[in-house]
Amino acid sequence: MTIHTNTDHSSTKGRVLSLSNTSSMDPRHPAKKHAPSNLMWSFVFCVLLPFFLVSVYYAAIATDRYAARAGFSIRGIDTSAGIDGIGALTGLASSGSTTSDSYIVLSYLASRELLEAVDQQLDLRGAYSSNEIDFFARLAPNATVEEFLRYWERRIHTQFDPASGIIEFEVQSFSPEHAREIAAVVLKLTQTLVNDLSANARSDALRFAREEVDLQEARLRNALSAIRDFRASEQSVDPSASAALEIELIASLEAKLIDVNARIAALHETLDDNAPSLAALRRTADALEAQILERRQAIGSDVLSTAGVSAVTQQLALYEELEVERSLAQQAYASALVSLEQARRDADRQQRYLAIHLRPQVAESAEYPRSLRNLLVIGFSLIAIWGIGALLTYSVRDHLT
Repeated sequence: MTIHTNTDHSSTKGRVLSLSNTSSMDPRHPAKKHAPSNLMWSFVFCVLLPFFLVSVYYAAIATDRYAARAGFSIRGIDTSAGIDGIGALTGLASSGSTTSDSYIVLSYLASRELLEAVDQQLDLRGAYSSNEIDFFARLAPNATVEEFLRYWERRIHTQFDPASGIIEFEVQSFSPEHAREIAAVVLKLTQTLVNDLSANARSDALRFAREEVDLQEARLRNALSAIRDFRASEQSVDPSASAALEIELIASLEAKLIDVNARIAALHETLDDNAPSLAALRRTADALEAQILERRQAIGSDVLSTAGVSAVTQQLALYEELEVERSLAQQAYASALVSLEQARRDADRQQRYLAIHLRPQVAESAEYPRSLRNLLVIGFSLIAIWGIGALLTYSVRDHLT
């Protein structure tokens, strides 16, 4: 009996130990509730605590930002430039329109050149780095130009509609008056840029025409100067006119000679050869012949001795060359003037200007930061990230076990 009692006691003790071990391995046992506890704490630290800190920032720390808007479009005087076939199908302006100028303006609005120009007039760096602004929205006082430009890109937003060519931009600041001043200065600088682009394009279009006019004017001046030098050296205003006068004089002398010869022939029948009147007529005829021969030799109508062509003929040849050059230079100069006038009209039709339809106004209420929307986005993002992280963690744990 003693032996039997000890056996029952030991078996009972074994069952108790086995039951204890079995209950400790059961996942439903209250001692294994550390996993849900870890999940709850991870939700607190990964979701609730960051969301609470962000809420405190937006509710009590974040500085209000005010916005000022402006809108404009780039227009041209040329009304013939319309929308081509492709533009009619796509709704985009043709290549000859102001679309390229619009993209230049968009690039300028986010450029360092604009930022430095506005900063010089309104001290943007000092306004954006004020101690009254919260730390996260404030510009560092010792920020580099690149950091300042990145900060500016977060404070200006642009929008462009290619179909209508309308450009709108919004600038943000920490006071409504300062935001309007920034937008006004940006609009003025943009207008100056468009005017400069138009003036440069017009100057480039007229440069070739002006150079051609200057070239032809110099050619005409040289031709006139050559004629003037010729007249001064030859002591003759117009050799061709002088030659014409000489020809008329020769014709007159020949007419007189014919008349004298006729009288001589008439008197020869009634008078002797030694008659005084007949001798006088012969002397007159000889004088006229000498005058005619001299005049003809002067204008080159006869071949001279070894000296060659006469001086008058040389003058006429040289003067005619100078006259031809002057006439050609004058025609080329007139044509260049017509081309310059046509280029000027074309350039005037292609001028660009800024058509402003929305001027900046002073805001009455702060538009940024958009606390409710940001809190919703941040809360959803935190929950999504926490949920994905928890699923990945338990998936890896189950895979390892």
